[in-house]
Amino acid sequence: MARRLAAIFLLIPALSPVGASAAEVTCKRSPALTGQCRMVKGSLGLTSGVGVTLDLDDGTHVIVKAPPDSNADIAPVVMQNWLYWQSKTNSMHTRITGTFELCPLPPQVNAAGIKDFGCINRGSRITQDKSASGN
Repeated sequence: MARRLAAIFLLIPALSPVGASAAEVTCKRSPALTGQCRMVKGSLGLTSGVGVTLDLDDGTHVIVKAPPDSNADIAPVVMQNWLYWQSKTNSMHTRITGTFELCPLPPQVNAAGIKDFGCINRGSRITQDKSASGN
């Protein structure tokens, strides 16, 4: 498992588009955003039956996804940190905490009753969420 995670971690730079232009649509530049991006504190990770979620310190749950015109759901540096902690814990269900720039996408209601959606433009002070139960 650790080798597989390490291999994924090493492939991240190889998955970046070659010759990507400055005009490429990123999370923060998407015309699909429904408001201003804001800095939030929370825990990012997989939630069983839901997908990738950002659980904010205020109790709000946000489903993380890419805007319809982009594949930029989570900034590469945040994803690399997440993969790093997954490799350290040997678990795909490891959550990370930090401060994230969350950009809002149109609300929807999913099967879990979560209506907030967004993408993550950047993050800082990222560490393993040791309080997470490993959803």
